This record gives sequence, structure tokens and C-alpha cells, in this order.
Amino acid sequence: MLIEAVLYDGKSSKEHSVTIEFTFGRRVKIDSHGIDVALDDIEVESRLGNTPRVLEFPDGVRCKSRENDKIDQILLDFNIEKSKTHKIESSWGLTLGSVLVTVGFVWFMLTTGASYTAHIVASVLPQSTLDEVSVMAMNELEDEYLSPTKLSDKNRMIIQAHFDSLTKEDSRYSLHFRSSIKMGANAFALPSGDIVLTDQLVALSRDDEFRDILGVLAHEKGHVVEKHSLRMAIKTALSGAIIGYMTGDISILVTAVPTVLISSGYSRDFEREADAHAVKELQKLDVSTIYMANLFEELAKEHGMDENSSMVGLITSHPLTQERIEYFKSFNK
Repeated sequence: MLIEAVLYDGKSSKEHSVTIEFTFGRRVKIDSHGIDVALDDIEVESRLGNTPRVLEFPDGVRCKSRENDKIDQILLDFNIEKSKTHKIESSWGLTLGSVLVTVGFVWFMLTTGASYTAHIVASVLPQSTLDEVSVMAMNELEDEYLSPTKLSDKNRMIIQAHFDSLTKEDSRYSLHFRSSIKMGANAFALPSGDIVLTDQLVALSRDDEFRDILGVLAHEKGHVVEKHSLRMAIKTALSGAIIGYMTGDISILVTAVPTVLISSGYSRDFEREADAHAVKELQKLDVSTIYMANLFEELAKEHGMDENSSMVGLITSHPLTQERIEYFKSFNK
């Protein structure tokens, strides 16, 4: 029997339309992707009404199909127990109870629950997961926004030395020099500890020793330490999961996370925490915070001080740029 599905290879967020074949030899084949596995090696998600069904393959491959009736028939033909979840839908009492529980859960998650859960989940996710999510995000950035750096070897060496003194050979952290016409003067950190610095931001530096760029790197390290981008992504994904559950389409979760990590501004609290981290790091290295204040003044000229600015990464205007300039200057007295 054949069913139509959408495949996610676990290596990128791209969708692939595929045809899945279930053979009488209890094999499952997807010829377009060279997949041929035993039926017993895949996991079929329980049916819940007519929401799309997920089939989990070895090696992280996932397929999603709306052909629930065909899948039920396949499970029946191969003597695999039909979803108990689907059976309870015939009970009005259980259905009503489920609806009430779901409404309560939705209300909780859309208020305080999402933020709280994101904080808890982010604290327990392994480094391997952070690396996987960050690789997907970085791949999309490379395709859409980034190009090779044009910084001189000398300038890169100076900045890299600052970065090394900041991270103290912690293998989690890695600095990436890139150019970006679309993003302009900017810097951002991925959950894995990968920090991207644009040529356009370096060009705004007025310090030959790039001590202001050191402040930027310390700020971005603060986002990694506090898991800001990860918490933001998890919170958004949780909200998306609720909406997806109600509409029957949760495909947005697969593609949204990398985008969220790089295109949504941090909250004011997150930016303040990262700024505070930068101050502590600069003080440890006996570097004046005035260089960071000076750079923010240059950034203000470049991007303006609009509170509703859509710029991401370092240039997020929460709190307002002037407030941040005064904050860094206050430690130079």
C-alpha cells in the first residue's frame, strides 16, 4: 500500500514530498531517499482525530501524513494494534473531559506556562541538541544572510585573541567572522555557543585594539550562558504547538525554531542580563566599559534608536539604546 507524506531528514528544516510504500514483506520503502527498513523499526504516532500522523524512522528521519485511514488499514493488515487514543473519541464523557483539560492547558501555556516551561526545558537539554539546532539555524543564515568575511588577517587575529581570553578555551564557544549586507552591523549567538560577528559591525569600531568588539563578544556570551535564544525558541515553539494542535497543522514547528533563533528580538530583561554579563567579563579582564558605550553610540547612528526597531542580535533596542549607553558609562566612573 502507498501513502503520501512529507519527509524531514533531521539535518535541515526543508520539507520533501514523498511516497511511502508498505510491502507484504513487512518492509517500508521511500525510493526517492533510498530508505528501505523493516516495519518493526519505525514508530507510528497514535491517531488523534484527523490531525497529521507522524512516522518515526531510524537515523532521525520523520514523515508526516494526513492519510490516517490508510495508515489505520496498514496497521490492521499487519496485525498492529490500532491507536487507543483514537478509540476513546467514541466516548463523549472522555472527549468532554479531554476538551476541558486541553482548554485549561492552553490558557496556562499562553500566559505564564510557556515562559516557565521554556526556562526548565532549556536548562536540561544536552549540548548535542543545542549543536543540532544551531547547525540548522547557521545553515539557513549562510544561505540567506551571510557571506565570507573580508576582514584583514591582522584584525581577525586581534579579535580572535580577545575571544579566546573571554572563553578561556571552553570548547563550546566558536567565533565566526562573516559579512552581511542584509543584517548590517550586527552580532548574534546561537544556543551551541557559536557567535557570529559581521564585518559591518567591526567597521564601526573606533578602537584600534577592538576593545569595544570584546564587549560585544562578552554580551553575546551572556546570551549563551543564560540560554536566551534557546528559551525564546522553546517558548515560541510551545505556543506554536498549541495553535498547531488546535488547527491540525504543526508543520510550523519544524521550520520555525531556526528562524526564531535569529530573527526575533530579545526581551528587555534578556538584554539587561547580557549587558550585565558583559560588564562583569570586561571588569575581570580590566577593560573599560566606555569602549562598549562608544560602540553603542556608533550603532545608534547606524540604526537609530527606534524602540520598535526590527533589528536582531546585538542591535535589539530593548532596552532603548540610550539607556544602554548610560548603563555602560556608569561603570567607567
